[in-house]
Amino acid sequence: MSMNFAREQSLLRQKLQAKASPERAAARSAPFGGAVAFLGADDADVAAAADALAAAWPQMGRAQMTAFVRTLWSSKVHELRDVGARLLAERGALLEPADLPLLEQFLGDAIEDAVLDRLATEALGAVAARHKKVWKDLKRMATGAHGGRRRAAALAAQKPLLADAEAFPRFVEFAEALLADANAALHAAVDATLAIAAAVHRDAVVAFAARHGRTIALPQPTPAAPVAVAPKSVAPKSVAPAPKQPAVVVTPAKKAAAAPPKPATGKATATKPAARKPATGKPAAGKPTAGKPTAGKPTRKKPDARPTGRPVAARTKAKAR
Repeated sequence: MSMNFAREQSLLRQKLQAKASPERAAARSAPFGGAVAFLGADDADVAAAADALAAAWPQMGRAQMTAFVRTLWSSKVHELRDVGARLLAERGALLEPADLPLLEQFLGDAIEDAVLDRLATEALGAVAARHKKVWKDLKRMATGAHGGRRRAAALAAQKPLLADAEAFPRFVEFAEALLADANAALHAAVDATLAIAAAVHRDAVVAFAARHGRTIALPQPTPAAPVAVAPKSVAPKSVAPAPKQPAVVVTPAKKAAAAPPKPATGKATATKPAARKPATGKPAAGKPTAGKPTAGKPTRKKPDARPTGRPVAARTKAKAR
């Protein structure tokens, strides 16, 4: 969906005008001598309006964004220009080296220092961090005649210095020229960039500051993150597996014992008397005789020791008769 620039600018102005203060507008417009108009809105309200506009148009591309910001800038209203600068800062990743002339135009106009700083560090700096060839443009701006652009060049070096560990000599090429000027605003811009660059180029920054007599509030070095030592892993004690239960082998006897008794059929079963075995000649009582009898010879039967009531001679005669 295309964006109606005139409509969006009108809605934005109405929103900021509703929260404006005439006293604030008069105080802030005095240094510019009427070169730029002020509505008198608070900076927090301007930031909220810029965030709402960006959220309402998330699909805004590079061409649409730069064209809309150009429309806001041409209004010569500080609050509208500030909204445009915030959009460029938030979506600086969309900017390309081809947008440098537009950024240089904005930086050369009458704007407050806060707006210039935002354009320099976030918009111009984002382009320089991704394209090393922009360093020569920063050097050209830093050695030029316009004080605003010279200051912006120093501030724009912050992002590329953090992104490249070998970029500090490129900054030195034009930072020394800025320090040679008596402009205190330029010195402050160089010092601010040195303090930021110390996170990556600490030794070089310290040497540069000492050589040029600069007092830089360097950030404390970040302590090395403690190396996490993994705790010794304790091998779990091996638990002996439970002994396997022996398989139960069911024997016929167990089967018989385990099997339920068969129900009675009603028929009586006659029990046969056990057959008596004939005497084998072995003694009925007492210990067995040692040794086996000789094969083929009958075993002599011992006379019964028990008395029968008759003498032996009488039994013999009776048997003979």
